[in-house]
Amino acid sequence: MSVAITIQFSPGSIVLTEKFQRMPEEFPRAIKRGMDKALAIAAGRIQEQRLTGKGPFPPSEHRLGERTGQLKLRTRSTAAVISSAGGVATVTGAIGSPVIYAPVHEFGSPKRNIPERAPFRTGIQDNLTYIESEIQKELVATFNQ
Repeated sequence: MSVAITIQFSPGSIVLTEKFQRMPEEFPRAIKRGMDKALAIAAGRIQEQRLTGKGPFPPSEHRLGERTGQLKLRTRSTAAVISSAGGVATVTGAIGSPVIYAPVHEFGSPKRNIPERAPFRTGIQDNLTYIESEIQKELVATFNQ
């Protein structure tokens, strides 16, 4: 003898199930959207707070004074990229500048007697809470759709 058990799902449960099925694709996309928005703002903050003013500034301030303005003008974020390897999705974004002397000031150069100032790394570190909050907003918005 067997007794049949029937479970009925409400329309709301079905919608929620469909959301969970889309999450492996939507989750990294939401992170990318949040990261793209946040890094653009963080790049502007780095320009404002770390790449302006009349220097020289002490290396401990992690700032560079403006001379030509090229570093400030050409600093920007790059769109985040979603990659997948071994079933693990990775979202990577960046803030930087193609200006040739940016790495010298970021990491220093003992040969040239240039101290490490790290305006980009410290600027990103200062904005981590903001970046995380923007990613979280996108995740919540995605889940609530």
